[in-house]
Amino acid sequence: MTFKEEFAQALRHQRMLMKRRPDRLRMRALIYLIWLVGFGLFFATINGLQSGRLGSAGWWLGDVPGHMLVSACVTACFVIGFRGFERLAPQRWLDTIMGWRDWRSGVFFSTFSIACSLLGVVIGLGVVDRIWLSQGLDKLLAQPGFWREFLSVSVLVTFIMGLRYRARWKQEMLQARVTEAQLKLLQGQIEPHFLFNTLANVQSLIDFDPERAKLMLERFTDYLRASLGQLRGDATTLAQEFAMLEAYLGLMQLRMGERLKVELALPAELGGIEVPPLLAQPLVENAIHHGLEPKIAGGTVAVSARRVDGRLWIEVADDGQGLDGPKRRGGNGVALGNIRARLAARFGPSATLDLLPRDGGGTLARIQIPLPAQAS
Repeated sequence: MTFKEEFAQALRHQRMLMKRRPDRLRMRALIYLIWLVGFGLFFATINGLQSGRLGSAGWWLGDVPGHMLVSACVTACFVIGFRGFERLAPQRWLDTIMGWRDWRSGVFFSTFSIACSLLGVVIGLGVVDRIWLSQGLDKLLAQPGFWREFLSVSVLVTFIMGLRYRARWKQEMLQARVTEAQLKLLQGQIEPHFLFNTLANVQSLIDFDPERAKLMLERFTDYLRASLGQLRGDATTLAQEFAMLEAYLGLMQLRMGERLKVELALPAELGGIEVPPLLAQPLVENAIHHGLEPKIAGGTVAVSARRVDGRLWIEVADDGQGLDGPKRRGGNGVALGNIRARLAARFGPSATLDLLPRDGGGTLARIQIPLPAQAS
Protein backbone atom coordinates (compact mmCIF):
# COMPACT_ATOMS: atom_id res chain seq x y z
CA MET A 1 0.00 0.00 0.00
CA THR A 2 1.41 3.38 -1.00
CA PHE A 3 1.70 6.31 1.40
CA LYS A 4 -1.19 8.08 -0.34
CA GLU A 5 -3.46 5.04 -0.10
CA GLU A 6 -2.53 4.43 3.53
CA PHE A 7 -3.17 8.08 4.41
CA ALA A 8 -6.54 8.05 2.61
CA GLN A 9 -7.51 4.90 4.49
CA ALA A 10 -6.52 6.47 7.82
CA LEU A 11 -8.65 9.52 6.96
CA ARG A 12 -11.66 7.29 6.25
CA HIS A 13 -11.17 5.52 9.56
CA GLN A 14 -11.24 8.86 11.38
CA ARG A 15 -14.93 9.09 10.48
CA MET A 16 -15.65 5.80 12.23
CA LEU A 17 -16.01 4.66 15.82
CA MET A 18 -14.00 1.49 16.44
CA LYS A 19 -12.44 -0.21 19.43
CA ARG A 20 -9.10 -0.86 17.75
CA ARG A 21 -7.52 1.45 15.21
CA PRO A 22 -5.94 -0.55 12.35
CA ASP A 23 -3.82 2.38 11.10
CA ARG A 24 -0.21 2.89 12.04
CA LEU A 25 0.49 5.40 14.80
CA ARG A 26 2.49 7.70 12.55
CA MET A 27 -0.44 8.04 10.14
CA ARG A 28 -2.80 9.00 12.95
CA ALA A 29 -0.20 11.39 14.37
CA LEU A 30 0.15 13.04 10.95
CA ILE A 31 -3.62 13.57 10.74
CA TYR A 32 -3.69 15.08 14.25
CA LEU A 33 -0.77 17.36 13.35
CA ILE A 34 -2.61 18.59 10.23
CA TRP A 35 -5.68 19.30 12.39
CA LEU A 36 -3.57 21.17 14.94
CA VAL A 37 -1.76 23.38 12.41
CA GLY A 38 -4.90 23.94 10.32
CA PHE A 39 -7.07 25.06 13.23
CA GLY A 40 -4.27 27.16 14.75
CA LEU A 41 -3.53 29.05 11.53
CA PHE A 42 -7.22 29.52 10.74
CA PHE A 43 -8.05 31.17 14.05
CA ALA A 44 -4.78 33.11 14.21
CA THR A 45 -5.66 34.55 10.80
CA ILE A 46 -9.21 35.43 11.92
CA ASN A 47 -7.85 37.07 15.05
CA GLY A 48 -5.21 38.94 13.06
CA LEU A 49 -7.84 40.29 10.65
CA GLN A 50 -10.03 41.45 13.53
CA SER A 51 -7.18 43.17 15.36
CA GLY A 52 -5.46 44.52 12.25
CA ARG A 53 -2.18 42.82 13.26
CA LEU A 54 -2.15 40.14 10.58
CA GLY A 55 1.42 39.61 9.34
CA SER A 56 3.04 41.88 11.88
CA ALA A 57 5.86 40.82 14.20
CA GLY A 58 3.46 40.85 17.16
CA TRP A 59 1.10 38.55 15.26
CA TRP A 60 3.87 36.06 14.45
CA LEU A 61 5.39 36.14 17.95
CA GLY A 62 2.18 36.31 19.98
CA ASP A 63 -1.01 35.41 18.14
CA VAL A 64 0.29 32.46 16.12
CA PRO A 65 2.03 30.61 19.02
CA GLY A 66 -0.95 31.29 21.31
CA HIS A 67 -3.48 29.96 18.82
CA MET A 68 -1.27 26.95 18.06
CA LEU A 69 -1.23 26.15 21.76
CA VAL A 70 -5.03 26.48 22.00
CA SER A 71 -5.36 24.32 18.88
CA ALA A 72 -3.08 21.68 20.43
CA CYS A 73 -5.34 21.55 23.50
CA VAL A 74 -8.47 21.29 21.30
CA THR A 75 -6.88 18.49 19.25
CA ALA A 76 -5.83 16.63 22.41
CA CYS A 77 -9.38 16.89 23.81
CA PHE A 78 -10.78 15.53 20.53
CA VAL A 79 -8.41 12.55 20.55
CA ILE A 80 -8.84 11.77 24.26
CA GLY A 81 -12.61 12.33 24.17
CA PHE A 82 -13.38 10.17 21.14
CA ARG A 83 -10.85 7.44 21.95
CA GLY A 84 -12.11 7.32 25.54
CA PHE A 85 -15.69 6.96 24.33
CA GLU A 86 -14.67 4.21 21.88
CA ARG A 87 -12.83 2.27 24.57
CA LEU A 88 -15.45 2.62 27.33
CA ALA A 89 -18.71 2.35 25.35
CA PRO A 90 -20.09 -1.15 24.63
CA GLN A 91 -19.56 -2.36 21.07
CA ARG A 92 -23.32 -2.37 20.43
CA TRP A 93 -23.40 1.41 21.10
CA LEU A 94 -20.70 1.98 18.50
CA ASP A 95 -22.52 -0.27 16.01
CA THR A 96 -25.80 1.60 16.60
CA ILE A 97 -24.25 5.05 16.17
CA MET A 98 -22.34 4.06 13.03
CA GLY A 99 -25.54 2.53 11.66
CA TRP A 100 -27.42 5.85 11.78
CA ARG A 101 -28.01 7.35 8.34
CA ASP A 102 -30.03 10.41 9.37
CA TRP A 103 -29.93 13.55 11.52
CA ARG A 104 -29.04 11.58 14.68
CA SER A 105 -25.51 10.98 13.42
CA GLY A 106 -24.94 14.70 12.78
CA VAL A 107 -26.38 15.68 16.17
CA PHE A 108 -24.24 13.16 18.05
CA PHE A 109 -20.93 14.01 16.38
CA SER A 110 -21.54 17.77 16.37
CA THR A 111 -22.52 17.83 20.06
CA PHE A 112 -19.60 15.64 21.08
CA SER A 113 -17.19 17.70 18.97
CA ILE A 114 -18.44 21.04 20.34
CA ALA A 115 -18.04 19.72 23.91
CA CYS A 116 -14.46 18.66 23.14
CA SER A 117 -13.83 22.04 21.50
CA LEU A 118 -15.13 23.97 24.52
CA LEU A 119 -13.00 21.97 26.92
CA GLY A 120 -9.94 22.35 24.69
CA VAL A 121 -10.42 26.12 24.24
CA VAL A 122 -10.85 26.66 28.01
CA ILE A 123 -7.73 24.63 28.80
CA GLY A 124 -5.77 26.25 25.98
CA LEU A 125 -6.70 29.79 26.94
CA GLY A 126 -5.86 28.99 30.55
CA VAL A 127 -2.37 27.92 29.50
CA VAL A 128 -2.02 30.96 27.21
CA ASP A 129 -3.12 33.22 30.09
CA ARG A 130 -0.46 31.77 32.36
CA ILE A 131 2.29 32.19 29.75
CA TRP A 132 1.37 35.47 28.02
CA LEU A 133 -1.54 37.32 29.61
CA SER A 134 -1.47 36.75 33.39
CA GLN A 135 -4.95 38.21 33.87
CA GLY A 136 -6.78 35.21 35.36
CA LEU A 137 -8.86 32.62 33.54
CA ASP A 138 -12.12 33.85 35.12
CA LYS A 139 -11.55 37.31 33.68
CA LEU A 140 -10.61 35.76 30.36
CA LEU A 141 -13.85 33.76 30.24
CA ALA A 142 -15.82 36.93 30.96
CA GLN A 143 -14.46 38.60 27.84
CA PRO A 144 -16.65 38.65 24.72
CA GLY A 145 -13.59 37.76 22.64
CA PHE A 146 -13.41 34.30 24.21
CA TRP A 147 -17.00 33.49 23.36
CA ARG A 148 -16.60 34.88 19.85
CA GLU A 149 -13.68 32.52 19.37
CA PHE A 150 -15.54 29.56 20.82
CA LEU A 151 -18.61 30.36 18.70
CA SER A 152 -16.37 30.41 15.64
CA VAL A 153 -14.93 27.02 16.61
CA SER A 154 -18.42 25.58 17.16
CA VAL A 155 -19.80 26.87 13.85
CA LEU A 156 -16.75 25.61 11.96
CA VAL A 157 -16.87 22.18 13.62
CA THR A 158 -20.60 21.80 13.00
CA PHE A 159 -20.24 22.86 9.38
CA ILE A 160 -17.34 20.46 8.75
CA MET A 161 -19.15 17.59 10.49
CA GLY A 162 -22.28 18.23 8.47
CA LEU A 163 -20.38 18.21 5.19
CA ARG A 164 -18.40 15.10 6.12
CA TYR A 165 -21.37 12.99 7.14
CA ARG A 166 -23.59 14.21 4.33
CA ALA A 167 -20.85 13.16 1.88
CA ARG A 168 -20.44 9.85 3.71
CA TRP A 169 -24.15 9.04 3.55
CA LYS A 170 -24.29 9.83 -0.17
CA GLN A 171 -21.18 7.77 -0.87
CA GLU A 172 -22.48 4.81 1.12
CA MET A 173 -25.87 4.92 -0.60
CA LEU A 174 -24.21 5.02 -4.02
CA GLN A 175 -21.79 2.25 -3.04
CA ALA A 176 -24.68 0.14 -1.78
CA ARG A 177 -26.47 0.42 -5.13
CA VAL A 178 -23.30 -0.42 -7.07
CA THR A 179 -22.51 -3.37 -4.82
CA GLU A 180 -26.02 -4.80 -5.05
CA ALA A 181 -25.85 -4.57 -8.84
CA GLN A 182 -22.47 -6.31 -8.82
CA LEU A 183 -23.83 -8.98 -6.51
CA LYS A 184 -26.73 -9.72 -8.85
CA LEU A 185 -24.25 -10.04 -11.72
CA LEU A 186 -22.00 -12.29 -9.63
CA GLN A 187 -24.89 -14.53 -8.66
CA GLY A 188 -25.89 -14.84 -12.30
CA GLN A 189 -22.32 -15.90 -13.13
CA ILE A 190 -21.85 -18.35 -10.26
CA GLU A 191 -24.84 -20.57 -11.02
CA PRO A 192 -24.00 -21.59 -14.62
CA HIS A 193 -20.25 -21.73 -13.87
CA PHE A 194 -20.71 -24.13 -10.97
CA LEU A 195 -23.40 -26.05 -12.86
CA PHE A 196 -21.18 -26.70 -15.88
CA ASN A 197 -18.14 -27.69 -13.81
CA THR A 198 -20.13 -30.17 -11.75
CA LEU A 199 -21.86 -31.72 -14.77
CA ALA A 200 -18.48 -32.06 -16.46
CA ASN A 201 -17.19 -33.96 -13.41
CA VAL A 202 -20.25 -36.22 -13.49
CA GLN A 203 -19.75 -36.89 -17.18
CA SER A 204 -16.12 -37.88 -16.62
CA LEU A 205 -17.15 -40.35 -13.89
CA ILE A 206 -20.03 -42.07 -15.69
CA ASP A 207 -17.87 -44.46 -17.74
CA PHE A 208 -15.46 -45.76 -15.07
CA ASP A 209 -17.24 -45.05 -11.74
CA PRO A 210 -21.03 -44.87 -12.28
CA GLU A 211 -21.83 -45.26 -8.56
CA ARG A 212 -19.73 -42.24 -7.69
CA ALA A 213 -21.27 -40.29 -10.58
CA LYS A 214 -24.74 -41.12 -9.24
CA LEU A 215 -23.76 -40.00 -5.74
CA MET A 216 -22.34 -36.74 -7.13
CA LEU A 217 -25.62 -36.06 -8.94
CA GLU A 218 -27.52 -36.64 -5.69
CA ARG A 219 -25.23 -34.25 -3.80
CA PHE A 220 -25.52 -31.73 -6.61
CA THR A 221 -29.32 -31.92 -6.39
CA ASP A 222 -29.08 -31.26 -2.65
CA TYR A 223 -26.88 -28.25 -3.35
CA LEU A 224 -29.28 -26.81 -5.93
CA ARG A 225 -32.21 -27.33 -3.59
CA ALA A 226 -30.37 -25.48 -0.83
CA SER A 227 -28.96 -22.67 -2.93
CA LEU A 228 -31.10 -21.61 -5.86
CA GLY A 229 -33.89 -20.03 -3.82
CA GLN A 230 -31.64 -17.89 -1.66
CA LEU A 231 -29.30 -16.92 -4.50
CA ARG A 232 -32.09 -14.91 -6.07
CA GLY A 233 -33.00 -13.10 -2.85
CA ASP A 234 -31.37 -10.24 -1.01
CA ALA A 235 -30.99 -12.16 2.25
CA THR A 236 -30.90 -15.68 3.63
CA THR A 237 -30.73 -17.19 7.10
CA LEU A 238 -27.67 -18.70 8.72
CA ALA A 239 -29.41 -22.07 8.75
CA GLN A 240 -29.94 -21.91 4.98
CA GLU A 241 -26.37 -20.70 4.43
CA PHE A 242 -24.99 -23.64 6.43
CA ALA A 243 -27.28 -26.09 4.59
CA MET A 244 -25.87 -24.81 1.29
CA LEU A 245 -22.32 -25.08 2.62
CA GLU A 246 -22.96 -28.64 3.76
CA ALA A 247 -24.20 -29.61 0.29
CA TYR A 248 -21.30 -27.80 -1.40
CA LEU A 249 -18.69 -29.42 0.85
CA GLY A 250 -20.32 -32.80 0.20
CA LEU A 251 -19.62 -32.28 -3.48
CA MET A 252 -16.04 -31.26 -2.74
CA GLN A 253 -15.55 -34.38 -0.60
CA LEU A 254 -16.63 -36.53 -3.51
CA ARG A 255 -13.99 -34.83 -5.66
CA MET A 256 -11.16 -34.86 -3.11
CA GLY A 257 -12.07 -38.04 -1.25
CA GLU A 258 -10.34 -38.65 2.09
CA ARG A 259 -8.17 -35.58 1.57
CA LEU A 260 -11.01 -33.28 2.65
CA LYS A 261 -12.55 -33.34 6.11
CA VAL A 262 -15.40 -31.04 7.12
CA GLU A 263 -16.60 -29.54 10.41
CA LEU A 264 -19.76 -27.38 10.63
CA ALA A 265 -20.91 -25.77 13.89
CA LEU A 266 -24.06 -23.61 14.02
CA PRO A 267 -25.83 -23.04 17.36
CA ALA A 268 -29.57 -23.54 16.97
CA GLU A 269 -30.42 -20.09 18.40
CA LEU A 270 -28.45 -18.39 15.61
CA GLY A 271 -30.03 -20.26 12.71
CA GLY A 272 -32.74 -17.67 12.05
CA ILE A 273 -30.42 -14.64 11.78
CA GLU A 274 -30.51 -13.04 8.33
CA VAL A 275 -27.27 -12.54 6.37
CA PRO A 276 -26.47 -11.71 2.73
CA PRO A 277 -26.48 -14.82 0.52
CA LEU A 278 -23.22 -16.41 -0.59
CA LEU A 279 -21.38 -14.80 2.32
CA ALA A 280 -19.30 -17.74 3.55
CA GLN A 281 -19.11 -19.95 0.45
CA PRO A 282 -16.37 -17.89 -1.30
CA LEU A 283 -14.29 -18.20 1.90
CA VAL A 284 -14.79 -21.98 1.89
CA GLU A 285 -13.81 -22.14 -1.78
CA ASN A 286 -10.64 -20.13 -1.05
CA ALA A 287 -9.79 -22.40 1.90
CA ILE A 288 -10.00 -25.46 -0.35
CA HIS A 289 -8.44 -23.98 -3.47
CA HIS A 290 -5.57 -22.05 -1.86
CA GLY A 291 -5.09 -23.91 1.41
CA LEU A 292 -5.94 -27.62 1.11
CA GLU A 293 -5.76 -28.72 -2.53
CA PRO A 294 -2.04 -27.84 -2.85
CA LYS A 295 -1.28 -30.17 0.11
CA ILE A 296 -0.85 -33.84 -0.74
CA ALA A 297 -2.51 -34.88 2.51
CA GLY A 298 -5.34 -32.34 2.19
CA GLY A 299 -6.83 -31.20 5.48
CA THR A 300 -9.91 -29.90 7.30
CA VAL A 301 -12.28 -27.01 6.66
CA ALA A 302 -14.17 -25.87 9.76
CA VAL A 303 -17.07 -23.40 9.48
CA SER A 304 -18.64 -22.02 12.65
CA ALA A 305 -20.91 -19.22 13.88
CA ARG A 306 -21.06 -17.76 17.37
CA ARG A 307 -22.14 -14.69 19.31
CA VAL A 308 -19.35 -12.52 20.77
CA ASP A 309 -20.06 -9.25 22.62
CA GLY A 310 -23.33 -8.60 20.79
CA ARG A 311 -21.83 -9.40 17.38
CA LEU A 312 -22.10 -12.38 15.06
CA TRP A 313 -18.82 -14.09 14.19
CA ILE A 314 -18.72 -16.39 11.16
CA GLU A 315 -15.37 -18.18 10.89
CA VAL A 316 -13.92 -20.36 8.15
CA ALA A 317 -10.72 -22.09 9.25
CA ASP A 318 -8.45 -24.52 7.43
CA ASP A 319 -5.20 -26.28 8.35
CA GLY A 320 -3.73 -25.81 4.89
CA GLN A 321 -0.55 -24.11 3.76
CA GLY A 322 -1.45 -20.76 5.34
CA LEU A 323 -1.15 -17.14 4.29
CA ASP A 324 2.56 -17.45 3.57
CA GLY A 325 2.18 -20.43 1.26
CA PRO A 326 2.60 -20.25 -2.54
CA LYS A 327 -0.32 -18.48 -4.19
CA ARG A 328 -2.37 -20.27 -6.83
CA ARG A 329 -4.15 -18.55 -9.64
CA GLY A 330 -7.71 -17.59 -8.86
CA GLY A 331 -9.97 -14.89 -7.54
CA ASN A 332 -8.97 -14.87 -3.89
CA GLY A 333 -8.54 -11.08 -3.72
CA VAL A 334 -11.64 -10.51 -5.86
CA ALA A 335 -13.76 -12.73 -3.61
CA LEU A 336 -12.54 -11.03 -0.41
CA GLY A 337 -13.09 -7.57 -1.88
CA ASN A 338 -16.59 -8.54 -2.96
CA ILE A 339 -17.48 -9.79 0.52
CA ARG A 340 -16.12 -6.63 2.16
CA ALA A 341 -18.08 -4.43 -0.25
CA ARG A 342 -21.29 -6.34 0.42
CA LEU A 343 -20.78 -6.14 4.18
CA ALA A 344 -20.17 -2.38 3.96
CA ALA A 345 -23.26 -1.90 1.78
CA ARG A 346 -25.50 -3.90 4.13
CA PHE A 347 -24.10 -3.10 7.58
CA GLY A 348 -21.77 -0.10 7.16
CA PRO A 349 -18.26 0.08 8.63
CA SER A 350 -19.25 -1.91 11.74
CA ALA A 351 -19.05 -5.19 9.76
CA THR A 352 -15.59 -6.54 8.97
CA LEU A 353 -13.79 -9.41 7.25
CA ASP A 354 -10.32 -10.34 8.53
CA LEU A 355 -7.90 -12.92 7.14
CA LEU A 356 -5.66 -14.21 9.94
CA PRO A 357 -3.06 -16.93 10.53
CA ARG A 358 -4.68 -19.86 12.31
CA ASP A 359 -3.21 -21.20 15.55
CA GLY A 360 -1.43 -24.44 14.68
CA GLY A 361 -1.04 -23.51 11.00
CA GLY A 362 -3.40 -22.64 8.21
CA THR A 363 -5.74 -19.70 7.70
CA LEU A 364 -8.69 -18.24 9.60
CA ALA A 365 -11.22 -15.98 7.83
CA ARG A 366 -13.48 -14.15 10.28
CA ILE A 367 -16.60 -12.14 9.43
CA GLN A 368 -18.01 -9.87 12.17
CA ILE A 369 -21.55 -8.53 11.83
CA PRO A 370 -23.56 -6.45 14.33
CA LEU A 371 -26.46 -8.53 15.60
CA PRO A 372 -30.03 -7.15 15.56
CA ALA A 373 -31.19 -5.97 18.97
CA GLN A 374 -33.61 -8.87 19.37
CA ALA A 375 -30.87 -11.39 18.55
CA SER A 376 -28.20 -9.87 20.80
